[in-house]
Amino acid sequence: MTERILLWHWGRRGGGPRYTLELARALAARGDAEVHLSWSRQSELADATAGLGLPSFPVDTYNGLFSAARATLRLPLLRRRFARYIADHGIGTVFCTMNHLWNAAVVPALRPAGARYVLALHDALPHPGEDTPWRRWTLMRDLAATDGVIALSEHVRGQLVGVHGYDRARTWVLPHGVFSFGPAEPRRLRPGQPVRLCFFGRILAYKGVDILLDAYARLRRRYGAGVELLVAGSGPLEPYASALAGLEGVRVDNRWIAEEEIPRVLEPADLLILPYREASQSGVVPTACGMGLPVVVTPVGGLVEQVEEGRTGRIAAAVTAEAVAAAAAALIDDPEGYARCSQGALAFARDRLSWEAIAAGYLDVAAAVRGAGSR
Repeated sequence: MTERILLWHWGRRGGGPRYTLELARALAARGDAEVHLSWSRQSELADATAGLGLPSFPVDTYNGLFSAARATLRLPLLRRRFARYIADHGIGTVFCTMNHLWNAAVVPALRPAGARYVLALHDALPHPGEDTPWRRWTLMRDLAATDGVIALSEHVRGQLVGVHGYDRARTWVLPHGVFSFGPAEPRRLRPGQPVRLCFFGRILAYKGVDILLDAYARLRRRYGAGVELLVAGSGPLEPYASALAGLEGVRVDNRWIAEEEIPRVLEPADLLILPYREASQSGVVPTACGMGLPVVVTPVGGLVEQVEEGRTGRIAAAVTAEAVAAAAAALIDDPEGYARCSQGALAFARDRLSWEAIAAGYLDVAAAVRGAGSR
């Protein structure tokens, strides 16, 4: 029996569209499932998604506040059309690859259309600064409609079960896959050249940019011009202005980094530094692994599941600037250990973080929820 599945994500930017694209490509390559897609025509990866040539239900979402308000009025009609597509094509399982604010209005229509519903849960709880009653309500409504949940880390599964009271028997853990930008070779530190540190991602308080800058200041005192730092990503930098003003060797690229620009940010780097105060997991870590780029992370949330200590990078001993600087220095001072971490990161990306392995996991989940029947 050929499994008919639909991958659904209506987001426009960030990791959701890329996650959906990579997963769809891997599932289609298997040839043992009929894969359908539903995606936003306003996505920055719309052309690449359409280029897969898979049967699809594309939708118009929005490009700004005015178009969002206008598009929201069309949700009742969109829900009926989406449900009709699912029913007409005999879709057995709908996988939402990342929840969206419109999900709450649409998920009640999935089961009457004959489909089981599985949510890939990136975050079980909103990050600090992103917690609103509306976000909490939409997530709870989304979870209530599911036949199962795929968590991207054991940390997220623990929160899902412990905080939301979700049935653990209906959960699975599949890691975040590698966003690959082409073949990569093992890296080595360049003798006599500055070690290039990099922070990449949205600049939010919980991501610890203040910890990063303090750690860099310590490394700068230790190595002088032998270390440099790039801070790349969108978000407010005003809270860090005084710290930045007192540091040399720092370059800032404070804007949204489009998909096609990510290699320009990460490929020149020697170390990726993620000094987060909390985390579900990170899409940047597997991408770095796919480039053979060792990572230094703090010991929080799902980050500790994404880095193999001494094999793909280093896990700091604490969420402090001193610990982050020490973890980075351990790699800077050990060029052979650095080279082993680069090789280990590439191996980790090829094996556990491959989309082929994750696609197989999705089909196993589809079979499991089909066998369990609807709740």
